[in-house]
Amino acid sequence: MESEMTIVAWKQITGKDKEVTYKLQLEGKMSARERRKILAELKDWKEIGYGWHKNGKAELRLFIRAFQDKDSWIGWAKEFPFELQELNRNGKAKKIN
Repeated sequence: MESEMTIVAWKQITGKDKEVTYKLQLEGKMSARERRKILAELKDWKEIGYGWHKNGKAELRLFIRAFQDKDSWIGWAKEFPFELQELNRNGKAKKIN
């Protein structure tokens, strides 16, 4: 099965000091193997939402995680083994890796 998933993230809030919190959305169809691999990569993230597209085939998952600063986030995102896009405050996406 070829993956048809989209992964996007956006900055949710900036905390005290330079800490930043990001939300990550995983959406689409994926094999059980892909699902296990991506969930292993997101083990340090807290899952805050889960659902299915109305067609019943595509799943949707939401995660959240705090990072020390924006550089920590970028470092993590560049090591993430799947295509990831960051949305700016206007909803425009830019590819990170």
